[in-house]
Amino acid sequence: MGGQRVVDVEGLYEALDIKRRAEGLSWRDVATAVGVSASTLTRMAQGASPDVEGFGKMVRWLGVSADDFISRPKGRASKKPEELLVVVSRHLRASKELDPKSAKALEGIIEAAYKQVKDLKDS
Repeated sequence: MGGQRVVDVEGLYEALDIKRRAEGLSWRDVATAVGVSASTLTRMAQGASPDVEGFGKMVRWLGVSADDFISRPKGRASKKPEELLVVVSRHLRASKELDPKSAKALEGIIEAAYKQVKDLKDS
């Protein structure tokens, strides 16, 4: 069981979101373009893995290798710091209290602060 591979749902969802925003699409548009239900994408936003067929359609739509989103299970303590930025970014964008422009501004501030602290730690 320890060697079982799992889908990096957060990473896949983030990649879908990046392409969605770049192309000015709604999540419903993405679902149609990919060939999955909108509810599949909603469940992914909550951390659920897509089925194998849906996963294949998503990576084809993204134009990337499925291997980019397959990983070995990790404990929470072993997550890379970069993944933390993805999680924070996703929560900011999902916040009902923030408009998209404000969420993006906060993402930039947090990323800059993170990089500065990381640079200080590495020196």
